[in-house]
Amino acid sequence: MFVQCKLLKQTMMFFFSLFCRLRDKMSVYTVFAIFAFLIGGSGVILNFLVCLVYFTTPRLLDAPNIFILNIAVGDLTYSVVALPMLVASNIRGEWAFGAEGCTAYGFLTTFLALGSMMHLAGAAYERYFTICKLFNDGQAQFSRKKAIFLSGILWCYALFWSLVPACGWSSYVPEGIGTSCSVDWTSKEIGNVSYTICLMLACFVLPITVMVYCYCKTHKALVELSKQAVQNWGENSRATRDTLQAERKMVWITVAITAGFLIAWTPYALASLVAILKPGVVNGIGASIPAYIAKSSACYNPIIYVFMYRKVRSRLVGILYCRCSRVQPVVGSANTELATHEKTAGARGSRNQATNSSLSPGGPR
Repeated sequence: MFVQCKLLKQTMMFFFSLFCRLRDKMSVYTVFAIFAFLIGGSGVILNFLVCLVYFTTPRLLDAPNIFILNIAVGDLTYSVVALPMLVASNIRGEWAFGAEGCTAYGFLTTFLALGSMMHLAGAAYERYFTICKLFNDGQAQFSRKKAIFLSGILWCYALFWSLVPACGWSSYVPEGIGTSCSVDWTSKEIGNVSYTICLMLACFVLPITVMVYCYCKTHKALVELSKQAVQNWGENSRATRDTLQAERKMVWITVAITAGFLIAWTPYALASLVAILKPGVVNGIGASIPAYIAKSSACYNPIIYVFMYRKVRSRLVGILYCRCSRVQPVVGSANTELATHEKTAGARGSRNQATNSSLSPGGPR
């Protein structure tokens, strides 16, 4: 943890010194406008591709992919609607859309950011529930209906915390260098301070706790399943290899998910906390850098969540290659992937029950 904090501090100092060196050569607003344009362009392309895969291939939308799709839709909406406003304001050198526009921008960005964060935690809970709970009961999976219902609850949760500043509990004001808007972190009024503390606990600490707990439990369950697989099927059997491969993949996905979340939002949370405790310590540039790091999550969320999954990646390659060259075998390959995905999802319940029977004390040895 100490090494991570030191590395984060060095990264922040590097970007800060970079901005200081560029300040005499070009406007700071120009630099932030370029960053916003790159984030927005990348976010539009990557999240559009993710949405394209799911909307053209509804059969891929099982429970975990419901959460991934919601994250992609939220990040795409943010990249299309909010980031152009950010680019225009940086080009102008000040917030360009008035007080009402500031409130609207602050609400939209907060709502979409919180929605993405809550769905990250929701995806972690789905993995935990499926592997640690439903496996023991021999059921098939976390159902799509349940995933859609949970997704609706998560969006309502994000809506509440993003709407209350517009209704009087705290407010949305320009932040950093004054070209974007967010919650009023620097105010000492009791309403602003109380909202900020509650927001930190409910929308930062809580999701992190859920993610860490769920993925630790999931990894522990996979380790136990690997041991049982070796005992029941032998170390060199295909079933054992598949189980061990699933365990290793889950470890890497867990690391990528948790690291992406912390890298995106920890600097912003710390900067906001400093602004609450000691207003004026962080200058405009220093306050804007963590905000842009958080905004960049719209770019790498789809990379972490989708391009690590072979089925979705293969389908995307099939769609793009088919549209460019109209080569039919690629489509057949993609359809084969879909058939494998459907068979896997459909047979998961029977495999779980059979495996559960073989691993239970009264089952076959």
